[in-house]
Amino acid sequence: MSAFFYNGIPNYYMQGFRAVRGTLDNLFNVLQAIEIVNCCQNYMIEPSDKDFDFDLAVFTGDYHRFLIKKEDGYFSMAIPFQVVIELGNVSFNSNFLSEKVGGQLISIFKNAIATVNDLHHSHDEVVLSLVDNFSLEFKDALNYYDAFTSLLADDHGYFRFDDDVEHENGHIHPRYHFDIFYKNTSSIKIGYVKHDRLDCFYSLVDKNIPKRYLAEASQLF
Repeated sequence: MSAFFYNGIPNYYMQGFRAVRGTLDNLFNVLQAIEIVNCCQNYMIEPSDKDFDFDLAVFTGDYHRFLIKKEDGYFSMAIPFQVVIELGNVSFNSNFLSEKVGGQLISIFKNAIATVNDLHHSHDEVVLSLVDNFSLEFKDALNYYDAFTSLLADDHGYFRFDDDVEHENGHIHPRYHFDIFYKNTSSIKIGYVKHDRLDCFYSLVDKNIPKRYLAEASQLF
């Protein structure tokens, strides 16, 4: 596993992330993270101590995921692309398309997301939007659409950690908690006893680190 951390990323990039309420939001955030990495290689830092500050991290190997810090915690999702490390720089390839995930491909996928958000999911509308907006041949637009639907079907691996003072309600809604999955109707909430400084994150995603155990609240407080 390799880890790459970025700090001091301009606010206009970090403010581009969306609240995740579904698969489209998650894919949008994946693309936003890739755009940041592509444009902000000079913001890569070397960790200085255990509690060093950062805005975004890229993990390879068994992790293969993004970690994005936010004011009240962080969120993380799987990276559905090949991560390429070359001369200390990070980039991404789509194996489905045999294409680098650069500005044009990011724009194509974001256009597809916007088209689906504006309509019920229509295969024809997405393909025609790609043809019109990117001057693509129909067969090429269809290939990009197939790649897009493949990404939506991929295992997203999304979860987030919140320090939620505003909605704290004892053991019903713990101040510190993990939310797994997207929607309020389907998410799983797990309370935690303190702010996670990534120790718990590593134990969740690293196969070689001892795991945490769920315990009764009476054993913790």
